[in-house]
Amino acid sequence: MQQAFRQLEERSVSSEVILMEWSPKMDLIALANRNGEVLLQRLTWQKQPIWTLPPSTDDESITALEWRPDGKVLAVGYECGKFVLCSVEGAGIIHTKRFSGGVVTMKWCLTSLSEGPTSSENVSPFQDSSDHFLPKLPALTKMTSSTEDQDEGGMDLMKLKEQSGLNLLLINLDSGVLHILAYGIAPVAEINLPAQEKTANVGTILQTTVTPHLHSISVISVRSGDETDRPEIILVQLESVLLASRHREIANYAKKYAKISALLEYLEGTLKAMTEAKEDILLEIEAKLTKYAEQKGTEGTVGDEFLDLLLWGKASLELQTFLLQELTAKGLKKLGHSVESSYSSIQKLILKQVHRVGKMLLFELSELYGLAKWYERYGILGLSPEAIQGAMSAVGSFLLKSNELLQVIETSLKNFKAFFRWLFVQMMRMMEEPVVRAVSKMYQKDINFVADFLEENFSQDISEPEGGSGFTLERVGQYFLKEDLSHPFRGSSNPWMDFTEAHPKLKESPFVFPNQTEKSLLQLHDALIEAVNGVLTKTGHICGQSVVVRSVHPLCYSADLTQEPTNQERIIVGLHNPSTGDLVYSIFTDTSLPAESLYLVNYSTNTREDGCVRVQKLQFRALGISLDQSTVSQASTTSCQKHVVLDAAFYDDSTLSVLLQEADESIQDCVSVLCQLPIASLESAPSISAGADGSLLVESQDLEVINASQFVSHYHRLDNLKAARFAVSGSRKVSSVLFLNGRRIRLFDMDTEEEDPSLMDSTMNRTQSDSDMNVTADSIDV
Repeated sequence: MQQAFRQLEERSVSSEVILMEWSPKMDLIALANRNGEVLLQRLTWQKQPIWTLPPSTDDESITALEWRPDGKVLAVGYECGKFVLCSVEGAGIIHTKRFSGGVVTMKWCLTSLSEGPTSSENVSPFQDSSDHFLPKLPALTKMTSSTEDQDEGGMDLMKLKEQSGLNLLLINLDSGVLHILAYGIAPVAEINLPAQEKTANVGTILQTTVTPHLHSISVISVRSGDETDRPEIILVQLESVLLASRHREIANYAKKYAKISALLEYLEGTLKAMTEAKEDILLEIEAKLTKYAEQKGTEGTVGDEFLDLLLWGKASLELQTFLLQELTAKGLKKLGHSVESSYSSIQKLILKQVHRVGKMLLFELSELYGLAKWYERYGILGLSPEAIQGAMSAVGSFLLKSNELLQVIETSLKNFKAFFRWLFVQMMRMMEEPVVRAVSKMYQKDINFVADFLEENFSQDISEPEGGSGFTLERVGQYFLKEDLSHPFRGSSNPWMDFTEAHPKLKESPFVFPNQTEKSLLQLHDALIEAVNGVLTKTGHICGQSVVVRSVHPLCYSADLTQEPTNQERIIVGLHNPSTGDLVYSIFTDTSLPAESLYLVNYSTNTREDGCVRVQKLQFRALGISLDQSTVSQASTTSCQKHVVLDAAFYDDSTLSVLLQEADESIQDCVSVLCQLPIASLESAPSISAGADGSLLVESQDLEVINASQFVSHYHRLDNLKAARFAVSGSRKVSSVLFLNGRRIRLFDMDTEEEDPSLMDSTMNRTQSDSDMNVTADSIDV
C-alpha cells in the first residue's frame, strides 16, 4: 500500500547536515553538520536543539555518530582520528581518545553474554564492590571539559553504573585498524588487518559488526590491488575465541579500566587547579631584587645589605629607597597575604584530593594486580603483574613527591612569615611610623632564623647572574615545571630515608616506593601516566593478536572509493547481526549512488559451517505489484517502472529499509520513495552461494536479477522531496529523510498506516504526549 507511513514533521536546519543517527531508547536524533557541530533534537522538533556540541578544535569534519545501546551516551568520530563520548544529559564530554588513523564508521554492539552472578547469595569474588567502602572524592571547582559531567562526590564519570551487560564499540579506521572498546572506553582489542597474511593489502574499513556471543567479527573493507587491478571491497570473517571465552573477565577489566581512567582524569584536573592556584608574585619580587642588584652602586651582594640591616638596624640609602618605593609596606603586606593564600590552597588540594585520589589509584591497581596473578583468567588478556607493580611504584613516588611539596610549602610559609614580619618592622621604622610591640619583638632564635633564610636565599652574587635571577624565594613553582628541580628539597633528617640509605638492598624491593628527589611533581605525574597506560593498553594488543582471519570474500570493485575513502555518500555498505541465530546480513552497492542494484548477502558465523555466503542481486521496478497480482488494485501501483537506490539500512532484525528514486524517463517529475522490504520474503528468491577467496561476487554469471519491488510490504512516495539519504530506527519506529541540499529534514512515524483523517489529530496528540514524557525542555529523563 502506498500511504504506509505518516509524516510527522518537516523542518529546516541552518547548516548542511551530513550524518543522522536515531537514539535506540528515546525519541531523539543526533545530527552532524558541515560546520563540525553535533546537534541533539527531539522527534517533536523544536526551534532550539536540546544541546549543541561545538566543533572540534582540530577543525576536522565529523565522520561517524553512534549511540550506546542504552541511549545515554553518544559517540562522535572525527576525520583526524579524534573520538569523544558525550553524555546525553547536556553534551558533557565524558571521555576522549585519539587514534592513529581517521575514524570512518562506528558500530556499538550489545552482547548476549552476562557479566556473571548478580544475586546476593552468589556474588562473584571478582565483582567490583569498592564503591561500598572507598571514600568519595570531593567535586573540583575548576575541572577540565572531560570531567564537567561529574556529580558531586561521585566517580561515575564514564556512566557505567547501570551497565548490566557487556557492550562493545567497534571503531573503524582508514588505516585498516579496528579498535574494540568495552563500554566505549576500555580498549580490549586492536585488530590490525594489514598485518594479517590474508588481508595484507586491506586499507579503509567501511563497516564491522560482532556476533552476540563474540565468537565472530565481520568486516567490510577496501583491499588495494596491484598497479593494474582496481581496489576491491571485501567481506572478511574473523574468529575471536579469546574474546568469547573471557567475556566476563573482559567486563570486569573494562570497569576497572574505567575507574582508573576516571581517577587519572580527576588527578589531572586537580593538578590543573593547583597550577592555577600558584601565584607568580614571588617571581615578580625576585625580578625587582635582580634589577636593584644590577643598578646599585655599593659593593657586596643584596644579601650582605639585608644582613647589615638585620645585625645593625641600618640600611644604605639605596636599599631604603628600594624598600620604600619599589616594595612598599603596603605591597609587602599584600605579598604576604597572596603567598599565604596561594600556598594554603595548594596544601588543601594535596591533602583533600591528591592524597585521596592517589590512595584510590593504589587500591584499584592492587586489585588489578591480584586479578593479573590468575593467568588463566586475566593474565591471558595481557595483564602483567610486573607492569602493574611498576605502575604502583610510580603512583607511590608521586605521592612521596606530593608529601615533599607539603614540607616545602610548610617551610616556605614559616620562612616568609618571619622574614616579611621582620622586613615590615624595618620599613615602618624607616618611615618613622609606630609599630606594635608584639609585632616588633624578636628573640635571638628569630634573628638566627631570618639570618639563615637570608643566607640560603640571598647568598648568591647576582651581579653576574647565570641563567636566573640569583634569588630562590620561590621554591614551590619549580614543582609545577616539567624539568628537574633547580633547588631540590633538603629538609630535616627522615629516619626512614636514613634507614633505606643505610640498606641499599631494601631499595630494590618492589614494595618500597622510590623517592626521586631530583624530579618535579609534573615529571612524576607524566611517569605515572606512562606507567598506567602501559598496563592498560597491553590488553588491546594481546586480544587483537589472538583474532584470526577465517575467510575473505571479494564483493565488488570499490567504485572510485580510493579518491574519497571516507565519503559514505558514495556507496552503500551495511552489516547487521540479528540478536538471535548465527546469520549475518550485509548490503552493498557496486556503483556510486544512485545505484541500479542493491546486493544482499547473508552467511553463517558458525565455525562448523562451510564458510559460504549467499548472494542476491536486487533491483526495483514498479512498486505496488505483489506476488499475488489479484490482490492489488490498479490505483495502488505507481506509474514509474524503474527505481534506483539512494540509501539502504537495516530497520530491525527482519526488515530492510530502502530509499529509492524514480528513474523512469517517461516521468517528468520523479520523486523519492521510502519502502520496507521484509528479509524473510527473499528467502525463496534466486540466489547463489560462493566460497571464500574466489572471484568477485557481483560478476558471477549465475547471479540472477530479482525484482525486489514485488516483495516490498510498505512504501510511501515522498512528494515534493528530492532525497539524499535517510536514517531509520526499528526500536523507535521512526525515520528521517534528508533533502538533497542537506538543509531540510522530513520525519516519519513508520508504525502507522494510512488513517482516517478524523483519527489523525488524536494520534498526533498521543505522539506529542509520549515525547513530552520522555524529554523535557531542559533535561532528558534517561
